[in-house]
Amino acid sequence: MIDTIVLVPIIGVSFWSVTASRTTALLLELPLAFAFALYNIYFVGRWGQTIGKMALKIRVVRLDGGDAGFRRAFYRHVVDLAFSVAQSALTIYTLLSVTDHEYSMLVFDERLALVENKTGEWTNVVNWLSFAWVGSELVVLLLNEKRRALHDYIAGTVVIHMKEAAVAV
Repeated sequence: MIDTIVLVPIIGVSFWSVTASRTTALLLELPLAFAFALYNIYFVGRWGQTIGKMALKIRVVRLDGGDAGFRRAFYRHVVDLAFSVAQSALTIYTLLSVTDHEYSMLVFDERLALVENKTGEWTNVVNWLSFAWVGSELVVLLLNEKRRALHDYIAGTVVIHMKEAAVAV
């Protein structure tokens, strides 16, 4: 939840891009799709934790306790990145299928509906697969002693609780 709050500006730009011109939406679609994954990859790769994990005093480490590093951070978020890129590809396909004028004549809800209508079942497939991924992550997390999710198995990582430093009074 904390990481979502940190990413609110990016979420805001994402919604704004849909209300802007077709060209703006096209130019921002892929960078915005990558932004969420890159936030996680950078913070976990650099410090082993995102801002949300810092607040909760948890950290992502290798199974041997060493730093996760950028490669493992990438593996940890590669499936989420793939879903994000797939959804963006569908949106880009839709944006390329209409003219600037047609796009400018639509209001926000109609623009969102346009994407769903133009991409047909593909959006449903991506959404269903994404939902199945999140569900399987939760099931795996709840069924193992170390509470590792599927992305932890892919990356060879585990989330640990950090011990607070003893403070001399």
